[in-house]
Amino acid sequence: MEAGDHNWTKEDYAAAFQQGNEQALAFIYRDFHPALAHYAHQWVQDRSIAEEIAAETLVKTWKMHWKLDSYGAIRAYLYKIVHRDSLRHISREKKRAAVHQQSKPAQTTTDTPFDHVVRSEVYRLIHTALKDLSPANRKVIVMHYLEGKTTGQIARELNVHPSTVKTQKNRGLQALRKQLMRPVLILFYFLVKFLLPQV
Repeated sequence: MEAGDHNWTKEDYAAAFQQGNEQALAFIYRDFHPALAHYAHQWVQDRSIAEEIAAETLVKTWKMHWKLDSYGAIRAYLYKIVHRDSLRHISREKKRAAVHQQSKPAQTTTDTPFDHVVRSEVYRLIHTALKDLSPANRKVIVMHYLEGKTTGQIARELNVHPSTVKTQKNRGLQALRKQLMRPVLILFYFLVKFLLPQV
């Protein structure tokens, strides 16, 4: 099989990534960049900076590719670097603000790094699952659940009957449930193994 073969699993891509395969890098980039940017944004509160941190993290991870021997190891390393670099950015910004005698409003959030990773991984799983839906089902799911539009509004915008919208929404939800069941179990395992405090 060649890199990019549709029969490849995530572990196949991880093995190819470790060997320095650029198509495997492209897969890892597509699979993780949106979630890493989302994770960074929760820390730095700036979309462009978050995108930059996520992209730089993937470059740094690629430079260490031979040390990462599994999909889980790649994922754990990516989140570790994003977390570290986000905190470094915040530290630099605080120092810059102190020099100019400026201060940002105090953050009231009590979220932990664990909360941020969970949120970002769920975002990644849903983002990936949505791409596998049919265009019609995906459009309806996004409009209803992400844009907050009603069945009537969606029907008018798409120029279809409301019953068609309901059918597409139900089909989309059924497909998402099937696609997300196994990844959610894997995510739980990953969180327990890599993120929860070791006892």
